[in-house]
Amino acid sequence: MNRRYGNAQTIGSNVNQNTYFMTKQIAGGFLAVLADGTIDSVTGAYAAILACESVARGIGSVEDVEGQLARQFTGTAALLHERLYKGRMPRVSVLAVCFTRDDLFYRSVGELSLVNFDGRKLYVTGAGFGRMDRKGMLTLLCSQGVWQALTEIDVERLLSGRSHPYRKAQNIIEAVNGRNLKEQRSALAVIVA
Repeated sequence: MNRRYGNAQTIGSNVNQNTYFMTKQIAGGFLAVLADGTIDSVTGAYAAILACESVARGIGSVEDVEGQLARQFTGTAALLHERLYKGRMPRVSVLAVCFTRDDLFYRSVGELSLVNFDGRKLYVTGAGFGRMDRKGMLTLLCSQGVWQALTEIDVERLLSGRSHPYRKAQNIIEAVNGRNLKEQRSALAVIVA
């Protein structure tokens, strides 16, 4: 299942880029995974990369995708706990979305947002899991750095129109950078049509 998608990110005022994403075609669908290491350090950056790669590695089809997502999130938390956080709670946010023909399945922990836009209204989902009908929807996966700088009205305006998802993602990050916030967190936007 081919999907049009685009991405953009900014490091903000951080020293290290602590957000990461992956997309991949899977049997019967398309997978997008976004992670935010939440701390401005090499550990935060590595945690985001490791989380995305670990979740994506275990999802191969849309068959029992809810079960696959649950298992991968559990395994990823254990891996982060073992390799990076040595017994402390992992400080990483992860959002995975599996797109099928007309639905999407998602699982999210932490401070990332799943946004669906039907051309008129935004539907914002935070931490949790579930299934949604996505007929006629444009989907945005984004980090808290986007919401730090932009309002829902800004995001709605930037998602409107017929341009390619890549251009829309670039426009979102340009708008974030245009705010020139002193303590801007890193921001990442992945848009799937």
